[in-house]
Amino acid sequence: MKKKCFRNLVTFVICFVLMLNVSGLSISAQTTPNIQLYSAKLVTTTVGQCGSQLDYYATGYINVKNLSADKNITVHYTYDGSNWLDQSASYLKTLKDGSEVWSFSTPHKIYAPQHHTYHNCRFALKYEVNGNTYWDNNNGDNYLLQETTMIYNAPCTLSKSVVLLNECNRNDNFLSGSIYLKNLGYDKNVKVRYTLDNWKTYSEVDASYTRSYDNNTELWSFYTGGNNYQWDNDCEFAISYTVNGVTYWDNNFGSNYSFPK
Repeated sequence: MKKKCFRNLVTFVICFVLMLNVSGLSISAQTTPNIQLYSAKLVTTTVGQCGSQLDYYATGYINVKNLSADKNITVHYTYDGSNWLDQSASYLKTLKDGSEVWSFSTPHKIYAPQHHTYHNCRFALKYEVNGNTYWDNNNGDNYLLQETTMIYNAPCTLSKSVVLLNECNRNDNFLSGSIYLKNLGYDKNVKVRYTLDNWKTYSEVDASYTRSYDNNTELWSFYTGGNNYQWDNDCEFAISYTVNGVTYWDNNFGSNYSFPK
């Protein structure tokens, strides 16, 4: 009787260990998310006569594992914290590793600035494919974009992305703009590399720190400097961010940013 009980116990332990191994393999296979936010930001524009109203919306990029050609990518969002709505994302391109980049923009929201001192957007990402639904909800916290009178509230969020072009303008002979990046260390170097001859030659300028936000992101600005001549060619550029001995790039998912002449 004791031998039988011992055999049953050994059998149970072996089965339990096998179950742990199988579970471990299963968990290991899921280390790469099927859907993950690259980055998102809150965009605000002035509308109406004399800037009497503000128009704002959330926009961003998503990384998706290509599990099937038939898929739905949705942004589940709210502007007021109570009413949640869905907005479809759009396919942008396929990367070298086979994953896809999708982009999204939530509908524009208008409000009168004299009546509100803040605006924000909370959201999560939903991926429906092969009868399954996958989420990126920022580990249960949802993503938050907010712009208020407090300068430390963040109008951007970075997840898979480490550095992101916020905005850029081209004059006749210079570029100027701003960059979001994750604060991965105190000592860092942020540069804009640009070319006017399709990368036969290029120039670089240093970006400069502007401010920090409460979600561990920073805003940096750049200016390429004016010249005594006009740029007669198309301009392409990318952003590098070096910290802790590693260099990260924002090159528009391999296509570089460009401005026509």
